[in-house]
Parts: sequence; structure tokens; C-alpha cells
Amino acid sequence: MDDELDNDDEDSGTTWLTTWADMMSVLLTFFIVLQAFSTISERKFYEAISSIQRAFSVPLPIRSPGDAQFQADRSAEELQEMIDDQDVAGISVEDFGDRLVITVDSGVLFPLGQAGLSPGGQRIMDDVAKLLLASGGRGNVRVEGYTCDLPVGPRSDFRNNWWLSSARALTALEALEGRGFPSERLSAAGYGEYRPIAPNDHEANRARNRRVDFVVEKRRSLADD
Repeated sequence: MDDELDNDDEDSGTTWLTTWADMMSVLLTFFIVLQAFSTISERKFYEAISSIQRAFSVPLPIRSPGDAQFQADRSAEELQEMIDDQDVAGISVEDFGDRLVITVDSGVLFPLGQAGLSPGGQRIMDDVAKLLLASGGRGNVRVEGYTCDLPVGPRSDFRNNWWLSSARALTALEALEGRGFPSERLSAAGYGEYRPIAPNDHEANRARNRRVDFVVEKRRSLADD
């Protein structure tokens, strides 16, 4: 009987080693998997976390790669101050969290119904290029063209507002290229009259809807605890 008790005591004294060894194996596997991720994929991240949680049966306090802060070298307020200091009309900046949007009234860039830059529009594009370079984000810039709801005229070079808004976006994109902005970070899109920011109920609102947006993607960084 004494021998059996001694064996039981011996077993209970070493059982924790098995659990500890299992835990170390799981942790080693976890860190090997993390090291293998050359690019962080949110789906793979969650799969790895889920497997560890199942092994331990407890939640792990690990931050998702989706929990990120978006950063630009200059804030919207700083860029707006630059615009105000230069006394440039028709340009505004807004911060949407993951992106900055520099909005330029089409009226200061293009003659009505046309997609070629006016002399004043050329000067405005100089200012826009400076703002985009000052915003500093290494993300991409999407140039978006918009119109109001008025149809193009019968003598227009464009079939409809889709064509006009797209042509204006491409013209602005090429203007940025010509001012040294990296081509691989640029793209363009035209939305016609279908995404107004104001009701098309009078001319002042229509003028607001005729615009070009320069959408600047911000850099992503993991948020601090």
C-alpha cells in the first residue's frame, strides 16, 4: 500500500511537466507561423489566433492587423492652412480617417463642358501637386471626376457626363504626372452625375457637384495600446 501511495505522489509531482511541454510546443508553433507570414493577411492571422485559442481554451490579448491607425505626414487642418496661406480659391481638404480628400471645383480647372485645363487650372494643379506631395502618404492617389446633373451640350466632344467626368479625371492625373508625381501611385475614375454632394436644385449646388477629388490613401500602422 505504501508503495502505491509513493507512486501516486511521484506521478502527481511530474504531471505538470506534460502540460508545460505541450504549451511550449504550441507556443513554438505559433511563433513559427507568425514568422512565416511575409505579408500579414488578416484571414491567416485570425486562423492562427483561433487555433491557439482552441489549444488553450482561453482568449489571447493579441491585436488584429485590422486594428490600425492611418497616418499622413500632414493633417487635413495643416493642408487647409497651406491653402489659406496661398489664398487659393476652390480647394478644400477633408479627413475621412483612412484617407484625405482634396476637392477642387471643376470651375477653377476647366472651362464649362470641357476637359482641357484652363490657364488658371494649370496654376491650380501646381498647388494641388504641392499639397499631394506635402500630404506625404506613401499610399496611392485616386483622381475622381464628377459632374452635375445637366447633360452635355449637343456640340460637346463627349457623349455624356460619364465621358466628361472620366476625361477630366485623366487630364488631372496627367497633370500630376507632368509635375513629378509617381505614375505607379496614380489612378483615375469618372462618376458622372451619380455621386452628388449637394442636391442639384440650383446652380450653386450644381457648381459644388462639378468637382475633381484627389483621394489620398494614408499609411497604415498598428495602433498603440
